[in-house]
Amino acid sequence: MNGASWKRRWWWSDRHGPGQSLRLQVLILLGILTLPTLLVLLVVIPALMDRRFQQIEREQVQQYSQIAREDLETEERRVSLFTLNFSQWTSTFDFAAGRNPQFRTDAFGTSTFLGGGVDYGGITAPDGQLVAALRLAEDRVVPAERTVRALLSQLPASLPDDGVQGAVLIGGQAFLVAARSITRDDGSGRGGVMLFARALTQEALSGLMHSAGTYSAQLVALPAGGGGDLLFRPREVIGTAPLSALSGPPQLGLQLTIPRAVHLAGQSTLWQLRAVILLVTAAALLAFMAFLNLRVLRVLTRYVLDTQRIARDPAHRLESSNRTELGVLARTINDLLDHLQGREAQLRERTFRDELTGAYSRAGLAELLRDDMSVRGALLIEVPRLQELSGLYGSAFVDRLIRELASRLGQDEGHVVGRVSSNGLALITRTAGQIDPVQVITKLEEPFALREGEVTLKLVGGYSQSAYPVPFSALLRQASLALQHALDQHEHLGVFDEAMLRRSQYGHTLETQLQGAAQRQELALVYQPVSDLITGQWVAVEALLRWQHPTLGAVPPGTFIPVAERSGQIYQLGDWALQQALREVQGARALWPHAHVNVNVSPVQLLMPDYAERVLQTLEDLQVDSQVLTVEVTESTIMQNVELVCRHLRKLRQAGVKVALDDFGSGHSSLPLLTELPLDIVKLDRSFLREGAQETARGALLRNTIRLARDLQLSTVAEGVEEESMLSLLRDLGCDYAQGYYISRPEHLDDLLAMRR
Repeated sequence: MNGASWKRRWWWSDRHGPGQSLRLQVLILLGILTLPTLLVLLVVIPALMDRRFQQIEREQVQQYSQIAREDLETEERRVSLFTLNFSQWTSTFDFAAGRNPQFRTDAFGTSTFLGGGVDYGGITAPDGQLVAALRLAEDRVVPAERTVRALLSQLPASLPDDGVQGAVLIGGQAFLVAARSITRDDGSGRGGVMLFARALTQEALSGLMHSAGTYSAQLVALPAGGGGDLLFRPREVIGTAPLSALSGPPQLGLQLTIPRAVHLAGQSTLWQLRAVILLVTAAALLAFMAFLNLRVLRVLTRYVLDTQRIARDPAHRLESSNRTELGVLARTINDLLDHLQGREAQLRERTFRDELTGAYSRAGLAELLRDDMSVRGALLIEVPRLQELSGLYGSAFVDRLIRELASRLGQDEGHVVGRVSSNGLALITRTAGQIDPVQVITKLEEPFALREGEVTLKLVGGYSQSAYPVPFSALLRQASLALQHALDQHEHLGVFDEAMLRRSQYGHTLETQLQGAAQRQELALVYQPVSDLITGQWVAVEALLRWQHPTLGAVPPGTFIPVAERSGQIYQLGDWALQQALREVQGARALWPHAHVNVNVSPVQLLMPDYAERVLQTLEDLQVDSQVLTVEVTESTIMQNVELVCRHLRKLRQAGVKVALDDFGSGHSSLPLLTELPLDIVKLDRSFLREGAQETARGALLRNTIRLARDLQLSTVAEGVEEESMLSLLRDLGCDYAQGYYISRPEHLDDLLAMRR
């Protein structure tokens, strides 16, 4: 499969339609429909629920953190009040001032530490000197100067009036600290600093928490940037809340470890939900497939078997007792089959006959003569240029012409008439040597009456006969080869023989070898000059294509050009010839500044929708002035599609390219046609010229053609000039230019330039 015909298809289909079973396709469709639903039910909804559970856990952690902090803050306030009690005491004020030495023994006893729930105490004099630093060690009070100094160092440089309290970290140990300025009982004076601290061990911290069974708490050191994010683990959530310090940023955080009871319960619920969804979905699918298989697929399977049987037995019909829409479908199909069988019988009969002529069609001939061993001869007759006749006289005339030709052939037991193409008829004989093909064609070419007069046709025939039984199809192929040979060689009748078969095979060889001939440098152009009849100077050259094959030798253009046109290679050949001619003539203008080149256009090329655009693009790509080029077209080419061809020619003439009508005077040339076509030059056919040299009606037509062309401001070129007398005659008739062997044979451009010099 090439890229042009490739079409994207689902993997379960081929070019004839679905390649897998209907059940499998239904399963695939159900999967396509079910997967998004299951994705939502099993993934999206659980993800949303899990997100909600996490939100609940966040709120729970915030609540527990608030409770734990409130417990610590309560302890902070208690220690702060205890410190306040001592700091607003005249005895403490005097001790700090050095006047009450007995105060240390009286105030800092074991009962003080136990009653206040503190572990450390310290007092500084007004000048900042430490005068008391004690701690409770089991059941006695001992000095603790280093720890107290460290605690005092955490205080701000200037204590607020209401003191400070907070949590600090000293030597890896957490403390809850409260400090106040010492005053007298009435609040007057400033006598130093009173400090109490409680060591926040894990045991002490657990004693402060009211929800120890719900979560566990511990104090941790905070990093420099602080902290407070939640850490979700599979079975617990860890949250850290910063605690205020005595001064500066928080040093400690209260870390709570909370079991994820909600999460675990939610996960269990989600898995149960997923299991229920899967079970319900599986049950629904199984129920649907069971219903589909019982009520639909089983019936369709029976219909498949019935249709397979119908292929073997056209009288069989689908079982239509089902009362659902499937039964209606079966009855409709049965009615349609009955109708189609009736129509098929009618169409079968009609396909055997051509509607226009009543003769057998190609299919009718094949059916009629398939097993007929009496067939001995086949004559194929083709009406050339039928499209041109339609353009000249109308399609109604062409239809009448084909009917008249079929009628002239007649039909009896000895031969059969058929119409094998739009412009071709066949005469099949059952007896060897029964007909003379030349006489048959001569009879068919008798003039056809028109209102304006008569029309005479030149038909082309291909004939094959056999003295022994030959299958009809083989005989028809031989006649087709003979017809094609006659068309290629411009002959009236081709009679099949073995040499013709070899020539056909040779044609196939040419078609194969012609591919890539330009790349192998086997193609070349030769040029024939066009001479001014008055001055004798060359005004242009006509480019002629030549093919020199390394083993086949020189292949004539009349041989390989038809092959190229039939095989579609004429497009590449035409493009190559145009480009090569423009390059070579453009290069020759250095020596011949006014050189112009004529390039012949194949009918196949001229019928391309973008022919004019391609020519103009080539001129632009090669940077050649459009006035250098003249395209030569034939009248038969124009008549195949007058509107399209005229559109191409007008576009070329508007761009500066000249248009020449080649071979005028051959075939069905029409003088009024010169007034309608966008032309610059008329080239008179060589046969027209030879006959015109005599005093005949054809000669008068030649003179009138030259005169008409002059009146229409068209230049005339006479082709095939081979002697001086022809030149003299053409000058007398007023012809402008001449071309032929008398002037110069076709030569390579370099040789012509040398001759011109």
